[in-house]
Amino acid sequence: MALSITTVDNKSNVTLQKIATGFSLLTMLLAIRVLTLGFYPLYDPSESRYAEMGRKMLETKNWVTPLIDYGVPFWGKPPLTVWMTASSLWLGGNNEFFARLPSFLLSLGMVWIIFHLASVQRGLDKAWSAAIILSSTVLFFVMSGTVAMDVALSFGITLALAAFWLALQKDKTFWGYLFFVGLSIGLLAKGPITIVLTGITIGLWTVITGEWLTIWKRIPWFKGTLLMLCISVPWYLIAEQKTPGFLEYFFIGEHWQRFTVPEWQGDLYGHGHGRQRGIIWLFWLVAAFPWSFVFLKIVLTALMKRKPSEWLKANNSWRLYCLLWMLSPLLFFTFSANLIWTYALPSLAGFALLLADCFDLPKYRTVLASCVPLSFLGLVIACQFPNVDFLASQKSLVSAYTQVAQPQEQLIYFMDRPYSAEFYLQGKAVFETEIAQLQTSLASPNHNFYIVRKESVNDLPETVKSRLEPIKDYGAYALFHDNGGE
Repeated sequence: MALSITTVDNKSNVTLQKIATGFSLLTMLLAIRVLTLGFYPLYDPSESRYAEMGRKMLETKNWVTPLIDYGVPFWGKPPLTVWMTASSLWLGGNNEFFARLPSFLLSLGMVWIIFHLASVQRGLDKAWSAAIILSSTVLFFVMSGTVAMDVALSFGITLALAAFWLALQKDKTFWGYLFFVGLSIGLLAKGPITIVLTGITIGLWTVITGEWLTIWKRIPWFKGTLLMLCISVPWYLIAEQKTPGFLEYFFIGEHWQRFTVPEWQGDLYGHGHGRQRGIIWLFWLVAAFPWSFVFLKIVLTALMKRKPSEWLKANNSWRLYCLLWMLSPLLFFTFSANLIWTYALPSLAGFALLLADCFDLPKYRTVLASCVPLSFLGLVIACQFPNVDFLASQKSLVSAYTQVAQPQEQLIYFMDRPYSAEFYLQGKAVFETEIAQLQTSLASPNHNFYIVRKESVNDLPETVKSRLEPIKDYGAYALFHDNGGE
């Protein structure tokens, strides 16, 4: 009897130790992430662009159509991320912390969803492992503090796929409706790609397992679809009414030509990211680091033993579901002609669940989980040193201007105006593209400040260069002050 009690006590102690370790690791990951949100500048072009759109939305009170510039609508994506950014800036002011806070909160939500799903399916130890793996992959960790629309999309897909599985297991209508709420979030975050990526996972899993009848009974397809349409469609109709042409550009350009036409020229807000088809798999390898290499080790070991199917043994439709969840974005984007590494983000939740279920992590997870956040912390500290230009942001030059400029002296960008300048100057950065404009502003009585790309300075006329007194250079740009011809 004493031996039995001792054994139970030892098991309880081991369980408590695992929980304490998991809680400590996850707390460290989340603490580093949230505490560093405001310690480095918004980077150009993507992050500062979306932050500036949120600021413009708050300033103009136009909550229907995001603006890429004053009077210029942004048709590239739905507005959910911009809504959240604008609301956060309203709450806390025009700064990096509150610009990035929505992404952190959405990421925190994804971690909780994965933790809950894994705890229901496999218990607390696997839940802690899944949450830690997800939180410490390099792409998830970086994006959880980045102003970007991919985070809201991934949250919607994560919620939808988790709710779908729980609806099948628990036979509760609540989870079935939550599945459609997740799809609605994705539709308002980035569009129909949400349904495509979710559909690949669910469709392949259903075909392989043959669970047609269960899915038909447990998911409220008619009422749920109606709920999804009621949540998401009104904005699309109102947006088209406000700025005609939006629906054609959004659905045909952004959701067909972007992925099928290399170096797509129809992008109104930048340029297509032409890539070698299939490179999404290499992007994923980097995105899931360091855990992707653990996963590859498992795969290679299974292949060498000629037992790759042992992951998907009896009663492991769960592992199959996680595997397809991980693979669906990779399969879809394999044939895409335009993509960036953030497109791998929706796969990471399924990957974390799969790896936690396939592998005994406690003896490895402390070291591996610390790699990304501690490296990131080192980069954040390095950003505090003068003239360290990791992020191509204008914050340093804008700060130098605001410290010495008189109220009537403007900051004028010549030929190139990054979005971060707009954000930090709250829309007051002047933009000039012609030499004649530059000469006219130099002729004004105000001794304005100018920012020019360093590579373009030598191309300026001597009469202009003689008026420009160097103040500071940072990265690719240099700040000058009009000396009045002295």
